[in-house]
Amino acid sequence: MSKRILHVVSNVSHYADLSEPTGLWLSELTHAWDIFAATGHEQRIVSPKGGVSPLEPRALKWPLLDASAKAWLNDPARMALLSQTARPDEIDAAQWTRSISPADMR
Repeated sequence: MSKRILHVVSNVSHYADLSEPTGLWLSELTHAWDIFAATGHEQRIVSPKGGVSPLEPRALKWPLLDASAKAWLNDPARMALLSQTARPDEIDAAQWTRSISPADMR
């Protein structure tokens, strides 16, 4: 069985003040995704409501917008993952959990 990673992202698009946008800090997802992809992990994205995970506007500007996040922004297939996140009730928890042995803890 391949190792699996379930990334949980936000659906929140603004703070209490509706004029103050927020969202997923894209590079926080992309860096982890890139590392896990390089090691052959199966990955999926879930959010509390499913659907769109808005992006934090401040994280999409220089110097915070790095190569990893830029690659995602320029890849329609990856951006689709953020516009079509799963809801928790659409996830079979048994597929995303496994028993941990003492050897795994070392």
